[in-house]
Amino acid sequence: MIDFSELARGRANHFLTLLAQWVAIPSPFDSESCQPDAPFGRGVADALGWWQTLGDDAGLNTLNVDNHAVHIEYGSGDEIVYVFGHADVIPAGDGWHFPPYQLTRLGDKLMGRGVVDDKGPMIAAWLALDILRELKLPLARRIRLVAGGNEETGFRCIRRYFESQPKPAFAFTPDGKFPVIYGEKGSLLVTLISPVEQPDLSVCCGEVVNSIPDVAHLRGLSLYSGSWTLEDGFTLLAEPECADHWRLYGRGGHSSKPEACLNPVAATAQLLHQRFNAPWTQQLAEITEAKAGQSGVRFALDTAGECGKILLVPTVLNIKNGLMTLTLNVRYPENLSAETITQRLEQWNHDWPDSRLEIQPVKPPSLYPPDSPLVRTLHEIYTRHTGDTHHPSRTTGAGSYASAMQNAVIFGCEFPDGSSGNTHSADEYGSLSRFISAIGIYAEALYRLANLPAATSEKRGN
Repeated sequence: MIDFSELARGRANHFLTLLAQWVAIPSPFDSESCQPDAPFGRGVADALGWWQTLGDDAGLNTLNVDNHAVHIEYGSGDEIVYVFGHADVIPAGDGWHFPPYQLTRLGDKLMGRGVVDDKGPMIAAWLALDILRELKLPLARRIRLVAGGNEETGFRCIRRYFESQPKPAFAFTPDGKFPVIYGEKGSLLVTLISPVEQPDLSVCCGEVVNSIPDVAHLRGLSLYSGSWTLEDGFTLLAEPECADHWRLYGRGGHSSKPEACLNPVAATAQLLHQRFNAPWTQQLAEITEAKAGQSGVRFALDTAGECGKILLVPTVLNIKNGLMTLTLNVRYPENLSAETITQRLEQWNHDWPDSRLEIQPVKPPSLYPPDSPLVRTLHEIYTRHTGDTHHPSRTTGAGSYASAMQNAVIFGCEFPDGSSGNTHSADEYGSLSRFISAIGIYAEALYRLANLPAATSEKRGN
């Protein structure tokens, strides 16, 4: 029996070297530097270029697909096993205690933007492939490690990639938690646009549609008189030497986990409604309020599916020159459809004839059979490497590339023990020892999937 874990332990220094290089390339989406050879901005293009150079230097076949995604390929065969992760990250944002684009090591703790989402997991997959290459193990299928450039802001990369490339025999994305996540919610972006009766009012809160921000910046808002309150946990500070300029602090994080956050968008909405009590503030407060708005109760959309209940999470709020724009990151289970959600929200919006909704589908929900050979094989590998029999395979409210591929699930790279965290927040961190464990897990997973009996395309969802 091959001891993949032992072989992984010898790659710790190599892992650190590669992760430091990739984290040092700032790669959030940047509209200002978009051009044909960099459709998601120069930083993303540079990060994809680093990935391709990694494969080129190892003497492997690589391919840049329209500057959207880059794959590294090993082996031969008609069928392909994919590991599909991403090179783009969300913006660093505020609140970091260490440089976001520099790998910081504090003992076992590794910090930096992209450490766990998703550069560290992709490097773990690369070093897992390195083990297979070193052992020259027989593989019935090719293996492709693909880095996309647009996971955080729309999935255009994976859609473009599979317009020209073969579909997977088996696939996983290392962009979630172990052991196996076989189902995930669909996603919509809902934008509410409304005129504002206060032309001097300015609000800037959030810039990434799938992240809850930490702070809202408010200008032209008088709070020195009149009654108003904030929920516990939020902090409101006056800007130094600026009358009616404020910063409202909450606690940000990933929009798929709003219960762990204090959302300053929602708090700002409630504060504005207390101060102005106008039709537009009422609408804003209704759709952002946690118990009825974000939960979908107000729109009769709160029936749970296998992937849980709908979430309508406010992530970006801008008010300027008499116009409000609010963006909601909507995650919905497989028992709902984009059409139903759109219909219910438009019915609710009829009470505010001056406002309008723009609804953009991002991806549908998906469910892969939990008793399939793919899920069973990956879960068995994870259990044998970790001894963890307490965490079953499950579904998630997050969204990943797995929903955009056939025969695909989420498989790591975060462990269910709190050893990584702050994804989409300041001081994003992961565990070196856990990454090394993942290298061994991924090495065996790639070997087994490359030789597993052929799969049929199985995926359920809208």
